[in-house]
Order: sequence, then structure tokens, then C-alpha cells
Amino acid sequence: MDEQSFVQLRGLKPEVAAAVFPAIGSLLGAIYIDPGIGSALIGAHVKPSASLMGNQLRHLPLHTDYSMLAAPPRLTMSLCLEPDPTPGFGAVQVADIAAMCFGVETDPMIARFFDTGLPFASGNAQSGLTMIQSPIISREPSNQKLFVRYHRTRIRQGFVASGISPSPEQATAMLNFEKAAAGCIQTLYPDAGDITVIDNHRAVHARTRCSVRVDKDGLTRGRQMRFLFTH
Repeated sequence: MDEQSFVQLRGLKPEVAAAVFPAIGSLLGAIYIDPGIGSALIGAHVKPSASLMGNQLRHLPLHTDYSMLAAPPRLTMSLCLEPDPTPGFGAVQVADIAAMCFGVETDPMIARFFDTGLPFASGNAQSGLTMIQSPIISREPSNQKLFVRYHRTRIRQGFVASGISPSPEQATAMLNFEKAAAGCIQTLYPDAGDITVIDNHRAVHARTRCSVRVDKDGLTRGRQMRFLFTH
């Protein structure tokens, strides 16, 4: 984890991985329970016309999870129950932002990621509107390690809730960050039973386009994952 911002555990049978998944999470940290869902385990089953982004066929761009919280969970854990039916689809992309910035933090473009504030927002019926202002990259007070926070959808919600549009400087910082992060992506292809653990404070991650298989009886089968987050 210290060297590459993620760990992938492979070789477990899917039923064994599903049984030990919550236990591994509890050993790594305090499990986060999403108040809007009321559960620690979150399922994602890709299918056409799904409302949630994680269940849709389209590519999910680079982001950090729960970026609108003052203290986002440290680890993003995923368990693959069923891989995408098309080889090469549904891959996980991880970009190590600490490695991207190492030794070049004084570069004007990189410096903008530290000093350009952005609004991150989310709203639901249970908690109402939640919004914070933060740069894309900061430092953790306890150890001065890099802390990355990014999610274009959450940022857009923040601007809408504030009633303003992003300034040219803010828009440029976002686009430059996405381009820089895309240049250091590592791509993982989860198989059934694989558990992937990503440092949600140090890296951004994405998911490539997915596909589905429609059986002759009309049943649709797609990528199935289970997620868990820990502090």
C-alpha cells in the first residue's frame, strides 16, 4: 500500500472471499456505515438504464469516495463477485497522486491543485445538504502526507448549491488534474473472488466501460461488486 496506493488480493474462491470480506475490513479499520443506505456493505450490479452511476454501463471517471465529507474513509475496498462478461471491460483504474506529485510540487500546475478551492456537496433526505470547501490536494495535519479529494459530480453539485459557476482558474485546475492523473493510471482486471483495497486519501480511482450479457431467457448478467469503506 505504501509503495503503490493499492493492494489486490487474488486467488480466493468467491464464496470464501464474500465470507471474509467484512472481517478483513474490520481488521484494517473502523468500518464506515453510509447513513443514506444504513449499511456497511454496498452492492453494485451493472445493468442497462440503472439510476446509480456505479451500476451504469458508462465509464466512471477518476474520483475519491465520499469526497464531500470532512473526513472521508481512508480505504475503499471492493470484492468482485462476478467480472464483466466481456474480457477487458469493467477494469479498475488507480492513479497514485502522491507519486504523481513527488519532487515536483513547486511546478505551477501542481501548485494549483494545492491552492485552488472547490465546493464538494451531496444531498439526501436523511442528512440534507452537506458541503465543504477544499483544494484537490492538501496535507494531513497528523503526518503531513498528501491528501487528495476529487469527484467532478460532487464539485458540480457544490457549484449548483452555491448558485455560482466555476471560475476559469477552477475549471482549469480540474481539467489539468484529470489529465495529470490519467498519465499515471495502473489498470486492474478483477476476477471473481478478488478483493481490491485502495488508499482513498492518496489515490483516485475509476472504472472503465462495462458490458452485459443477455441470456436466451431474457436475463441480463453484468459485473457484480460489493464495496466496503473503512477509517
